[in-house]
Amino acid sequence: MKIFKGIYSLILFVAGVLHFVRERNFRKIVPESLPFKKGIVLITGVLEVAFAMLLWAKRGQSLVGKLLSFFMVLVFPANINMAVKNNTFYNGKKIHPLFLWMRLPLQIPLILGAIKLTHPSTEKKTK
Repeated sequence: MKIFKGIYSLILFVAGVLHFVRERNFRKIVPESLPFKKGIVLITGVLEVAFAMLLWAKRGQSLVGKLLSFFMVLVFPANINMAVKNNTFYNGKKIHPLFLWMRLPLQIPLILGAIKLTHPSTEKKTK
């Protein structure tokens, strides 16, 4: 389980840092109906980095898992918006819409993984 926790933590950390490095790109996927897009991007970046570290905390793992899974649900509309708008670029080239739509089901294992990796019984098995 430590390997999966490490991978999950690394994904969160890298994604969080990218919110600052590529803030403009992330701002494009925030749904139009939401205000303060730059603030939303920066706050979600901070939260992802914080969750990456909190996954390794000794206490409060159940709460971390619940909050992280809730966070993954909250950011899902941005992922849908990205697929619908298809305004995402990588190295100056537009990402194929198929990849953007295929990315959506990946949110499910991220939500379930947040709960599974922080469940008290999982912690006992990894010691």
